[in-house]
Amino acid sequence: MPANSNPERRRGGRVPHRARIILSGVDADGFNFAEETETLSVSKQGLAARTSYHLALGQEISLRTKDKNRTAQFEIVWLGQPGSPSEGRIGMEWVEPCRFWGVEFPSENWEPD
Repeated sequence: MPANSNPERRRGGRVPHRARIILSGVDADGFNFAEETETLSVSKQGLAARTSYHLALGQEISLRTKDKNRTAQFEIVWLGQPGSPSEGRIGMEWVEPCRFWGVEFPSENWEPD
């Protein structure tokens, strides 16, 4: 399975944010799945999360938050490299962006000192 590990793909600042979520859809092997997991970080464009399922770049999956029962559709845009410290992590982008997490993000021109 090819993995896109190009960090240049990021378009905005990430905020560390842990939220309990349920990912669901059809995995890369064609099986329906639903998995309770958590976010690692969020951004205006999407999020990073953990998964134990075999997913593919470009596939769409559903996400539901455990605390507020909000749902949204995401596309897989990054997969952690098998055998590396990022194995089991995925990067997802909104299919239709919306205000979802209730967190403030750094301005687009924010730079650390």
